[in-house]
Amino acid sequence: MDVRDGFIVGIYNYCDSWCETCAFTSRCRVFADVAEAQAALDPQLKALVEAPPLPEENPPPPGWMKALIDEMNEASAAPHPRELDQPRRTPVPVAHLALRERSRVYCEQVHAWLKARDFFAIDNPRDPRAVVGWFHTLIPAKIGRAVIGLAEDATGARDWPADYDGSAKVALLGLEQAFPEARAFVRPGFDEPEDVARLLDDG
Repeated sequence: MDVRDGFIVGIYNYCDSWCETCAFTSRCRVFADVAEAQAALDPQLKALVEAPPLPEENPPPPGWMKALIDEMNEASAAPHPRELDQPRRTPVPVAHLALRERSRVYCEQVHAWLKARDFFAIDNPRDPRAVVGWFHTLIPAKIGRAVIGLAEDATGARDWPADYDGSAKVALLGLEQAFPEARAFVRPGFDEPEDVARLLDDG
């Protein structure tokens, strides 16, 4: 885990964006930035937000950082090779497209269900209707990002964890938040390996 200035680097990339339920808001740079922007709009807090930083709060960047910034600025100003202007698009496998489509249909059906019952106003994280309402749009978004990332993954071209796995994990955890008993559900045959083995032996 990389921590900079007290914030966990990248924690916001793989969260469910439900800050009210998160134990890591004090370690999240995005949450801090949003809170600062909101405070700037509050007349009572505006003066505090706009106060100039103390000298010790804004030290000059170290030499290595300045060199890195200069290098990045030079790279961004340089002309790009023609092939880099064309994003590589690898077809998404049909099975994964079906998964993405199912998640989209799920989102639309849940949205209609919530709207018909006027459940959108419920925002208590302990209320299952609020949980379903929060995650019904997040799940298809994360699944879509995961299946496209998997299709476009250049295996062996990186030495860090795959981003698509992080997106898929957010979707899985979101489903489990919405349906905490789903894993306990026993699907006939699929989740009964001993019974299936006996059936095959008797067959």
